[in-house]
Amino acid sequence: MASKFITLDRAKSEIKRLQYYVNLVETYEPINLEQEIIKEYAKTSSIPEVSKRLNVSYEKVVEVISSRGKEDELHKIMRSWYMHKTKNQRK
Repeated sequence: MASKFITLDRAKSEIKRLQYYVNLVETYEPINLEQEIIKEYAKTSSIPEVSKRLNVSYEKVVEVISSRGKEDELHKIMRSWYMHKTKNQRK
């Protein structure tokens, strides 16, 4: 169990948020390489793993993930998470 106390309302909200994310990733239908990169990153959260699985350069994966997702909700989420994850490295 988590070490941090959580209220029932907060737990319900978190379940909804996570279910939305799971559904978004599972129903995402990539139509180009950039979207394939986004989906693989959503599944693995690992740039080296995405690079290896799709046989593209590390730099290309970073370029795609860090670019602005136009109308692509999953891309926006992945970019946000990536930017948060790498915040200290980019300073």
